[in-house]
Amino acid sequence: MPAQVIITEPARNVVEIHSTTNSVTVTEKKNTVTVNALTRAVGNATISGAIDVTNTIGDALAGGTYSAGTTLETIVRDLISPFLEPAFTAVSWSATGATQADGESLLIECGYSPTITALNLTWSNPENLDADTDVTVVDVSAIPNQTFTFDIDELTASDMPYTAFLNYTPAAQTVPTSRTFQINAAYLGNDGSGSAVTFTKNVLAYYRHRMYVISSASATLSGIASLLSTAVDTPLSTLSLNSTGSNVISVNCTTGTANSSNYTWIIIPSSATLSEVAAEVGGIGVADYTDSFIESNNGGNFYSYIVGTASPTYKVYRSIQPGAFDSDVTLKLTITH
Repeated sequence: MPAQVIITEPARNVVEIHSTTNSVTVTEKKNTVTVNALTRAVGNATISGAIDVTNTIGDALAGGTYSAGTTLETIVRDLISPFLEPAFTAVSWSATGATQADGESLLIECGYSPTITALNLTWSNPENLDADTDVTVVDVSAIPNQTFTFDIDELTASDMPYTAFLNYTPAAQTVPTSRTFQINAAYLGNDGSGSAVTFTKNVLAYYRHRMYVISSASATLSGIASLLSTAVDTPLSTLSLNSTGSNVISVNCTTGTANSSNYTWIIIPSSATLSEVAAEVGGIGVADYTDSFIESNNGGNFYSYIVGTASPTYKVYRSIQPGAFDSDVTLKLTITH
C-alpha cells in the first residue's frame, strides 16, 4: 500500500495525498480532494504536471494553477491555510530625510528628525488575522508612548505587504541610541472560533553618527566641514557603523582614490578606532594597508562637526601616499570601540 497523508477537518474538507507513479490528477467529490503525485510527500518533492484548481480550498484559489515543479509542501500549506496561525515574516520602513535601511531596522542620523512615513508589514496566512482586532504600532520609547491604530478588515496574501502609514516625526537625538517600535496583531484561537490571541514583533530605529571615506587633493586638515568640502568623490557615506563592538565596513574604491593627485581620507566618530585596513581584488585578499594611514585626532581633542542639532567629534585617517588605491580595490575597514 503506498504511503499517504490524510488531513481531515470534520464537516469541512478532506485532503488526501497519495504517492503513485507517473500520474498527476486532481479530482473533487463533494468535500474531498485527492492529489496523486509523482513523488512521495517528503523533502522537496514536486509535482510533475500542472494542477488546475477548480474550487477554492484555503489558499488554493479557484481558477489558479500549480505549475509543474511546485513542491507538495506548497500545495499542502495552501490547502490547510485556514488552520495555520499568522506570523510576521517581514518588516520594512519608508522614511524621508537622513535615514538608511538596514534589514528590518531603520538607521537615523543623529541631529536630524526625519519623518517615518510607514511600516510595510508582511504576514504569513494574513487571511487568518482577526479582522475585528486593530493592528497597532507603538513607539514604546516615546514618553508618553505614541500609538498608531489600523483597521485591517479582511487581508489576503495579495494584500502583502500591508502599508501602515505613520507619518511620524520623532524627536532628534544628539547621541547614538535606539527607539523601539512594537507591532501588535491578533488571530482567533481554537481554529478560528476562540478569543483573540495577540502576537507581537519589535523593530528598532537606531540613531548613528555618519562615517565617511573621501578622496581629496588636500594633504592637510583644519576641520571636518572644510575637508568634506574638498572631496573629489565620496566612495562611502554611511550610518552602518555600529556605536559599539567591532565592525567591518566595505569600501569600493574609485577613480578618485586611484588618482595620483588625491589622498584617501577615512573619517570616523572619535569613540571608534580604525584597527585594520585590508585590501581585496575580486574577493581575494591582496594586502594589509593598516600602516599606510596616519591618524589625526587634533591632539586628543578631536574634530567637532555640526550635524543638525548634534555636534559629533571625529578622528581622521589619511593615506600616506596619494593615488594609493586602484578602482578595482575593495577596502575592508575593521573599526572597533
